[in-house]
Amino acid sequence: MVNLKKLLNPEVLKDVQILIVDNDRDNRDFYAFLLESYGARVIATDSVKSGLTSLNKLMPRILICEIRFLGESVYPLIRRARYLALKSDSTIPILITSTYPIADFSQRWRLKPEGYLLKPVNLENFVDEVWKLTQASRTLEFGWLN
Repeated sequence: MVNLKKLLNPEVLKDVQILIVDNDRDNRDFYAFLLESYGARVIATDSVKSGLTSLNKLMPRILICEIRFLGESVYPLIRRARYLALKSDSTIPILITSTYPIADFSQRWRLKPEGYLLKPVNLENFVDEVWKLTQASRTLEFGWLN
């Protein structure tokens, strides 16, 4: 359920570091623009390789990525994010945005992301899901109880 009152707050994602890895420029740029309008600090990349380079430079609060890349596997990116989170005793939730149905990739790749949105993404649901996942990672990171 989308919380419109929360979404009307222009600072709902203030200073949240987000890494977006999506090979579709329009989606990638629009997601970055939208999340930045809520106060997030966004790094947006167009490939798994550049996403891995970004992960070596920053520790995002959340990773948003497409699951399908021509000639690249998304596995190294997800493994690296999981490794960095484990190494720093924190979490990096992964939100998949894809045209690929979740049931298909969950079975095929045995991947369990914290969030999944089928493209085209409903923008209110997108921001709400990002907010929920960043709050969940903060709760786990600091041991807070809801």
